[in-house]
Amino acid sequence: MNHQGPYVREARPSDFDEISAFDARAFADDPEMNWFGGLKTAIADEAPTQKAGSLENLRLFLDTINRSVALVGGRVTVVAIPQESGPEKLVAFAAWVPPHKVIEGTLTSLRAKAHRSLFAWGFTMWWRASVIFKPTIGAIVKKALKAKSHQETDHYRLEITATDPEYQGKGYSSMLMKEGFERCGSKPITLEATTAHSRDVYAHQGFEIVESLTLGQGVVDSRGLNTKDKGAATGFPVCVMIKWPAST
Repeated sequence: MNHQGPYVREARPSDFDEISAFDARAFADDPEMNWFGGLKTAIADEAPTQKAGSLENLRLFLDTINRSVALVGGRVTVVAIPQESGPEKLVAFAAWVPPHKVIEGTLTSLRAKAHRSLFAWGFTMWWRASVIFKPTIGAIVKKALKAKSHQETDHYRLEITATDPEYQGKGYSSMLMKEGFERCGSKPITLEATTAHSRDVYAHQGFEIVESLTLGQGVVDSRGLNTKDKGAATGFPVCVMIKWPAST
């Protein structure tokens, strides 16, 4: 099929490097990613000579997440823009984990090359992502689903989504959400928002906050950056959000 304008399709194996590259640029000053990486300075604020290496470290971490979703049978979808010549331009993506699946298994992590992130960001990244973040968010989601009589694992999870910073504000995220919602059918969809902007965008798309929490108190500031200033070590807010089926 020939497409004349932007359209949504499933990602191909050859797309993942391009996806993770703009994914890293989109998350270069995200509190969650700053916290995972144990960063003292946001990548967005670094000098050009440092930024390239830091973006590559973040890219490797995000690439592992995206590949893990695909490995457990999830869907990674992209907005592609046809070009007059050459390959399509990928400008946005979303990674959907299916019901009853998780991406944190040891074998999945090995196959997704998680060791690259460990070499780049070290043990702090693994501890914060796997021992603190995932169990905390998972417990909140299970409690919220159970409260509305849904099976605790019978939901889709929007693991991550991003738009290339150069193409934001053009409706590409909405295209991905519309396509994803149709695929998810009547099951709940869960995610977490770590910025006020993302929280408001998801709320506009039908997600509601089921619980808010603060991570990194006493260690990081509101941007998720390590700080020795205890007055500034407020931590950063996280909103756990769920889009409920119409019948719920």
